Amino acid sequence: MLQSFQIIGYSGGVPTQDRGVTCVMVSTTNYDAMIDCGEGSYLRWKKAGYKWKNLKYILITHMHPDHIGGLIPLLFYRKLFSIDSPLTLIGPPQLKVYFEDCFHHSGLTNKQDLQWIDISAINQLGIQDNIEIFVLEMEHKIPCWGYKISDGDNSLVFITDTLPNSNAVTLAKNANILIHEATFGHHMREKAKKHFHTTEIQAMKIADKAKVGRLILTHFSQRLSNKDIKKWYWNGKSCIVFDERVEI
Repeated sequence: MLQSFQIIGYSGGVPTQDRGVTCVMVSTTNYDAMIDCGEGSYLRWKKAGYKWKNLKYILITHMHPDHIGGLIPLLFYRKLFSIDSPLTLIGPPQLKVYFEDCFHHSGLTNKQDLQWIDISAINQLGIQDNIEIFVLEMEHKIPCWGYKISDGDNSLVFITDTLPNSNAVTLAKNANILIHEATFGHHMREKAKKHFHTTEIQAMKIADKAKVGRLILTHFSQRLSNKDIKKWYWNGKSCIVFDERVEI
């Protein structure tokens, strides 16, 4: 069953001294799943106390560098440590070729037990321990998908890099936790629209329509200070958890 989540990278576009780019850990009773793997995710993942033996799945939303820039290094380190446990990577159709090209041009061979699932060809799949993953495409500059992870009783939805859209509401319907991007404050909503992103107010409206239990915001522009985003509340609860581990 689902146990907790932790946002170990929550900066949009560019990492800062204090904020890493996108990476979220979702822990079940028996294993961990990583959603996106931006630059520097490995070090933040290790610092947070996660273990190779528990990492069973990596889910990728889209191919922009701030969401996959740490993936090849993480898989390289996994190779160096001779980690032999199976790892399933779920993501856009280019993901496997991207990995193979990077390893090939780096002169690396791969003997890891990696499985690849193309999310453009499916909208639902079952993984270990009766956990279900539901997938819907979002609206971004390049193909991008949102994920819903459910154990039947509880569910967590992760949506980032998208304009507000009906698929976001559908995917998040009645979820316990919705983690949604808020790259720009609502006073910059025209810039958000131009860059295919969402504001905090727009994310709150999605949470309202979907009737979620709690809204958590992430993927913040450098223009947004911690003081700014700490003011964001929805249904009486703070939308900000930074890198705290939170029970689902």
